Amino acid sequence: MTTPVSQDGTIRACEEVIFVTTLGAEDQAGNVSAWDARTGNLLQTFRNGSASPNTLCLHAGESLLSASITKPVIHFWNMLRQSQKHHKIICGGKVSSLSLTPDSTFIAAGIEDKIHLWQTNNGELFSVLSYSSVEVKRLKFSPTGEYLVAAYRDGAVTVWDLQSVVCYDPLQVEDHRPINTFLGHAGEVTDFHISLTNRIASSSMDFTVRIWNLLYKEEVKMFELGAPVMSVLMDHCEQTLYAGDVNGNVYALDLHYQPAEHSIHLDLREENKGFTFHKAHNAAVRCMALTRDQSKLVTASSDKTVKVWTMMSPVSPLVITLNEQVSNLLLVPTPKAFVSPDNKPKRMLGILKRHVHGTEAEDADDDVNIEVIAVNKIEVNAAPLVQDDTVETLKQKANKLKKANDEMYEFALKEIVK
Repeated sequence: MTTPVSQDGTIRACEEVIFVTTLGAEDQAGNVSAWDARTGNLLQTFRNGSASPNTLCLHAGESLLSASITKPVIHFWNMLRQSQKHHKIICGGKVSSLSLTPDSTFIAAGIEDKIHLWQTNNGELFSVLSYSSVEVKRLKFSPTGEYLVAAYRDGAVTVWDLQSVVCYDPLQVEDHRPINTFLGHAGEVTDFHISLTNRIASSSMDFTVRIWNLLYKEEVKMFELGAPVMSVLMDHCEQTLYAGDVNGNVYALDLHYQPAEHSIHLDLREENKGFTFHKAHNAAVRCMALTRDQSKLVTASSDKTVKVWTMMSPVSPLVITLNEQVSNLLLVPTPKAFVSPDNKPKRMLGILKRHVHGTEAEDADDDVNIEVIAVNKIEVNAAPLVQDDTVETLKQKANKLKKANDEMYEFALKEIVK
């Protein structure tokens, strides 16, 4: 990773940072970069690795995470000077989406049709969530971290209660279900935004943006645009919704226009009726973000540009030109690793485990307990367990003990489910 020495003062002066990833090759320099949101100056580039769409995360203000485009690997860059190294975390499959809770306590990864949920500090796997056999395309935690929202290739959107899936119970590992499921889209969900009041705005290849209530199975509003919608965003006040389509257009929709109407079709010939739009890019608008004061909109496109637009102003946008197509955009207050780069790391990411938290240790304990019970309660095991210690005899003992364990497990399971 490189940090231009002359940029140190600029880094400390900037208020917000734009992290951008591109679809370059794994060994290509500059696939991940940091830019000053106010001036457009390059602050840092991160060497090695790549970033698949929907996988860029900031961990505890000290490090960046992203998933490889082609390999079952999560890339990890620590931004502090004392730990400026690139690490690779091997996963059980190719990661299609990543998300961190706001406090960086838990990380969720979409791997094929499953959602894996780890605790970051020790790498313990707390849950493997499954809704259907369809690939998970996007994951996001709610602003409070209470809920995890997942979007699937077939257009479904599910909501999971984080507290219920983290409270590990060995008997409930496979039984976690979403608290809500939304099935309004007829095509793949390309993006969604979760508001501070727990409303979800989701965009889709079916030309629509739909507003949902996260806690209830209620669709509040539906906007139909003239092309597949690739990105969506709401302001903090929930007055304006921004949508970017596949043709490079950015729409600003008044969420309070025609409040009695559930479905609104946008006619581009009548721009003054509840919305405005402009040609922002020459290709699909992949990502969008708002600055903290909501005064500027940042858009990233497949045309290899990132643009910072000033609201309510005809001034031309600030343009950042890249070498490859954009895969991720992350706009955050200047991370503490940039402000105090000489500090020691306070939050590290543990090795992500493959087995659900507690199962290995508990299985070992169960084996011991069942062995004791089996010897005392199952007559078939009482005599043969003390014969000569030949290899063949030991094999017989192991087989009989395994059979006894299976019998005890079936007996206990029947008693529990009565």
